[in-house]
This record gives sequence, C-alpha cells and structure tokens, in this order.
Amino acid sequence: MNKKREWVKNAAIIFLAVMLILTFFSNTIMNYSLPEVSAQYVNGGTLAEQIRGSGTVEANQTYDIKIDETRIIASVEVKVGQEVKKGQTIYKLEDGDSAELEQAEKDLRAAQKAYNEALLSAGFDYRSDELDIESQEEDLKIMKEDLANISVYQDNYEKAKKKVNDIEKEIKTLENEAQQYNDILTALDAKDYSSLDNDTYNKIKNAQDRLDSAEKSKTKTEDKIKEYENDIASGGNEEAILSARKAVEEKQLEIDNTRRAISDLTIGIGTEDSGDENSPKQSLTDLQNTLAQQNLDLQYLQETYNLALSKSSSYSRNKQLLQAERTTLETNNRKYESAQKTLDDTIASVRRDSKNKVSDINNKIDDAKLRLETAQSEEEEAKEKASVSVEEQEKNIREAENTLEKAKITLSQKKEQDSITASKDALNIEDLKASVEDAEKTVEKYKSKSVGAEITANVGGKITALAFSAGEEATMDSVVASIEMTEKGYALEFSVTNEQARKVKAGDEAEVQYYWGGDAKAVLDSITPDKTNPSQKKTLRFSITGDVDPGQNLQIAMGSKGQRYDYIVPNSSIREDTNGKFVLVVTAKSSPLGNRYIAERVDVEVLASDDTQSAVSGGLLGGEFIISTSTKPIEPGMQVRLVDE
Repeated sequence: MNKKREWVKNAAIIFLAVMLILTFFSNTIMNYSLPEVSAQYVNGGTLAEQIRGSGTVEANQTYDIKIDETRIIASVEVKVGQEVKKGQTIYKLEDGDSAELEQAEKDLRAAQKAYNEALLSAGFDYRSDELDIESQEEDLKIMKEDLANISVYQDNYEKAKKKVNDIEKEIKTLENEAQQYNDILTALDAKDYSSLDNDTYNKIKNAQDRLDSAEKSKTKTEDKIKEYENDIASGGNEEAILSARKAVEEKQLEIDNTRRAISDLTIGIGTEDSGDENSPKQSLTDLQNTLAQQNLDLQYLQETYNLALSKSSSYSRNKQLLQAERTTLETNNRKYESAQKTLDDTIASVRRDSKNKVSDINNKIDDAKLRLETAQSEEEEAKEKASVSVEEQEKNIREAENTLEKAKITLSQKKEQDSITASKDALNIEDLKASVEDAEKTVEKYKSKSVGAEITANVGGKITALAFSAGEEATMDSVVASIEMTEKGYALEFSVTNEQARKVKAGDEAEVQYYWGGDAKAVLDSITPDKTNPSQKKTLRFSITGDVDPGQNLQIAMGSKGQRYDYIVPNSSIREDTNGKFVLVVTAKSSPLGNRYIAERVDVEVLASDDTQSAVSGGLLGGEFIISTSTKPIEPGMQVRLVDE
C-alpha cells in the first residue's frame, strides 16, 4: 500500500515538472514552428526606373513573293539564308493545268452567257414610271381634300395649346400653395413662428403666453414653499429642536439595526428547536420584544421633537402657509401641464393640418400632371395637323401638280430617249463581246504556263522564309517566299505601360543586354499605341544596328531620370493576389510571455522600379517594418518570427 502511494506521489511530481517546463518554454517552442522572416524599415529616396523588355529582331523591310495561280511545286532552287539576285529562280513548278485555268474557263463561259443574255434582253419597260405617276395623282387628291379642313386643324391646335397652358398654370399655383404649407412645417420644426400667417401665429402665441404665465405662477409658488420650509426649519428653540431631532435619528438607527438582526436570525433558524433559552428562536423573541420597546421609545422621542417645534412662535403659522402654498402649487402645476398640453395640441393641430393640405395638394398635382401629359399629346397631334397653313398647303398643291407634270414629261422624254438607249445597248453588247475575248486570252495565258513554269525573285536580298517544299500545292496569291532586303536595316519592338512610355522619347539610346553575339546597338525609333490595349499601353519600336540576324531575341533596357519618392521598398517585399499588390508589415503585440509579431497586409501601388527596389504609394505612413523574405509561405494575420530573435 505504501509503495502504491509512493508511485502516485512520484507521478504527480513528474507531471507538475513537465507542465512547468512546457509553461516556461511554450513561447520558445512555438517560435521554432513559426515562419522566420527578414524585414527592413520603409524609407524615402531617389529611384531611377529601368524600362526593360525583349523582342525579336526583324528586318525593316521584307518582300513577299506571291504565286498568281495554284500549282504543285516541282523543286526548290534556293535555301533559307541564301543571298539571291533579282530574276533568280526560287521554285520550279510541275507541268499541268492550274485551278485558276479552270476558273478562267468558267469566267469565259459566264462572259459568253452574259453576252448572249444582253442580245436577248434588248427592249424597255415603262410600268414602274406609270405606277409612280398614278401614286402622285392620288397624293394630290388627298392634299386638296385636306385644304378644306386646315382652318379646323388650326382652331383645334389653339384650343389644345390653351388647355396645356391652363394646366401648367394650375400646377404652378398648386406647387406654390404646397410650398406655403411646407414653409409652415419648416417654421414649426425650427420653432420660428414669426413667419407664420397671423391666425396660426396668434393661436400658437396665445398658447405660448398662457404656458409662460402658468410657468411664472408655478415658479413663484415654489419659491414661497422654499421660503416657508426654511423658516420652519430654523424656527423655535433651535438647540432643543436639534437635540430632539438627534435623539429621534439615533433611536431610528437602533430600530434599523434590530430589524436587520431579526432578519438575519430569521433566515438562520431551522425547523426544529431544542427549547433551550439560548436557542435561535428564544433570541428572536428577545429581539422582537426589544424592537417593540424601541418603537415606543421612538414615539415618545418624536412627540418630544414635535413639541420642541411647536414652541417656535412662527411654526404653526408657517406650517399653515406652507400647506396652503403646496395646495396652490398643485393647482399651478395642473395649470402648467394644461397650458403645455394646449400648446403641444395647437402645434400638432397646425402640423397635422399642414401635412394634410400638402398631401391633398400633391394628389391634385399628380392628377394635373397626368392631365398635362394627355393634353400635351393632344397638342402635339393637333400641331402636326395644323403645321401647314392654307397658303402653304396651296403652295404644296401647286408643287405637287408641277412634280406630277414633270413626271409625265419625264416619261415622255424617257420614251424619246429610249431610241438613243437602244443604240447604247448595242454598244454594251459590244463591250460584253470584248469581255468574252479577254476571258479567252486569260485562258490562253494559263494554258501557255502549264509547261516549264517557274517562280523567280523580284528583288535581291536574303531568303528568310520558304513556304513550300517539293510536292506541295501553292494556292493562288499565297506567299511562297520572303526576301529580307538587308540594306533597309533591322528593328525590334515590345510593349510598356503608358506611365513608362512618358519617361522616354524617340531618339533615346537603349542598352542591348546579355548579348555576346557581337556588337549591337539600339535607338528608340517611335512610340505608338499598343494595338492589343491602346488605352493602357504603348509600343516602343527600336532601330537595331550591328551584328544581328532576323529572328534573334534581344533584351533591351532604358534608364529614366532619377526621381524622389517617399516610400521605397525591396522588390522581394511586394506581393500580389486577385485584389492587387500589397506588402506585409510586422507589428508587435504584447503578451504575458513576451512580444508577438504579426504580419499585417497593406495595399500599395507600384510607381516605379529598378533591379532591386520599387517606389510605392498607398496605406504606408513611413517607418513601417516591411517583410522582404520568409522561410515559409505567410498570409496576412499570421504570427512570424524575426531573423534576429
């Protein structure tokens, strides 16, 4: 049994020791599990931004050779990179008919068909002109009928205008009336009754005067009561009164103590009693007897105190006057409350009446606006009908009659001219015949190239691309080869932001970086909007000279003039997610086991950057401790451990 107790005691000691060690070293243990971060303070300074980009070298001018018919490539006579001269053979073509020859034969057949149809379609049709004349005659008839009703249309229009004007005046009058009642509500809210009409002002003023009068009477009575109370308190034999009052207060204190003792003892009494004279129930009885005696003593002392008060010569008179003033105060209070209610009811009545008036007027305004919309629509319709006067309508009729007469004359002249047109049709037929002959020549041209055809270089230069190999089909107008005209120079381009583009200008020299293929130089040639994002980016085009070849990828860098910035941070400290760019700031929070370091997010905007640093703006105030690197991925709100901890 002793061994078991010894084992339990040893286990308890070991458990307490382990808990003590974990308590003291918990902060250290936790720190080893936290991400370790490097950080530095935010400072201002000067930053010269490097504008960087890369692009592919291309010739300033390249000549594309196209084939004018679809053919099969028999052989390729040059290689990519080979220098060629003008007229040199690039491809030889297989013998055979091309698709263009087949199309030319189709075109020939179409031309022959058009020529034959023109021979058959010689002649004229006047049905359309005659229908147009009939339509003009019908319109003229309607215009003459409308002429008799113009005076009615104009009279209706004048009535419609007057109706619209009357409704607009009605709305204006109602709005002014509504504004008057709104002004009353505003005056009531501001308690500025002087701006109200006389009747309303007098109602509120009388109620306010009545309240002021009642308040004065109430205040006067309260002052008299205080005066009598002070006289009563200081009246009679002051020393005797004070002594008697003190005795009453002391006896009252004894009674209070006895009552508390009875209360405490009552709570502690059990359900059974031993009958002993020192039992709780016996003690309770004794305390109750003591309390009864103390109450008798208090009654005697109170009578002694009242007697001392009555001995004062002015006590009785002041007491009667005090009672009378208190009765008067009750009456004055009722009068004050009644006056206050009358004032509140008067203001509430004026406010309620004004709101009801505003509501009624607004309903009338809404109804008037609906009637106005209908009247305006009627006015617009009447205006359209009355837009033409009798004189104008008569003029329009004369013009329509003239137009109709001209149409008839035109048709007559047209028929006369058709004889001339017939001769022109003959000429057109001759043109169609010529088209047939041209189509026949095209067919013959393609047939002549069916055997022994080849594609030659139109200019001299370096072959940069050969689109086809032997055996492949080259379609009409496709680019079969590209010749770089090396004497025209080379170029390279890439996109930058609008902000970066504003920091450079055409003619600025740039550095070709990481290029060991020879000597190469770059000069900014032009700045144009980026076709893929013209509102946000610009395209920088550079003129490249030196030992370069088309297709090479070059890294270009340009340095802008240094500029002063308030906040500069390491590039490694800038992070980005779907909400934008931000940095993590180390903040220290105290705890019973030491300081805890928390990574907090601060959103920033990058203004400029070089190889190592960036200028930023946003939520930084200066002097923050910015995290630049960490041993583990971290998120805002995580606890971290500083490198030097």
